[in-house]
Amino acid sequence: MIDRDSFTVEEWGSIISVPASVGALVVSADMSGPIGLLNEFRAIMKSMKEYVDAHAADSPLMGGMQAYMMTKPSQEEEDQLKEWADGQQETLKANKPETADEMKQLVRDRSTEVVGMLREKGAAEEDITSFKTMIYAVAEAVANASKEGGFLGIGGTRVSTAEESILAQIKTELGI
Repeated sequence: MIDRDSFTVEEWGSIISVPASVGALVVSADMSGPIGLLNEFRAIMKSMKEYVDAHAADSPLMGGMQAYMMTKPSQEEEDQLKEWADGQQETLKANKPETADEMKQLVRDRSTEVVGMLREKGAAEEDITSFKTMIYAVAEAVANASKEGGFLGIGGTRVSTAEESILAQIKTELGI
């Protein structure tokens, strides 16, 4: 059964980075003003935590994720996570996406890798579905976090056409 100890620090970093990366794709679909950007980036972690907390009891993966997110890492784990994050940053710098389509493909590839890793580690299909549903919930929360096209929050629409489009793509690709 999947739990906090089923994954290394680096694997947890990868697992948590997928919904965050998908959320960032939604942010970039239709850029908001400064306040809107803050709200959208806050929505990424807030919605991820809310989903995990709501589903921890019915999904071993979400329960493990909750335990991982709620437990203060040891110094060794912090060092490993920093090393992983530095490596990810170097890889991204070396292979920096030049276009929005390249960025989408990078996120798509990482998402596929993480889902494959979850399966290899023995996650049940219900856990995989829950993970994919969480990714989409994060994307939706980001799209709804601020209005687009208005001025200082006046006017505009809650979810823009560009955000609706990226949400539809995400939903289709996740198969949910």
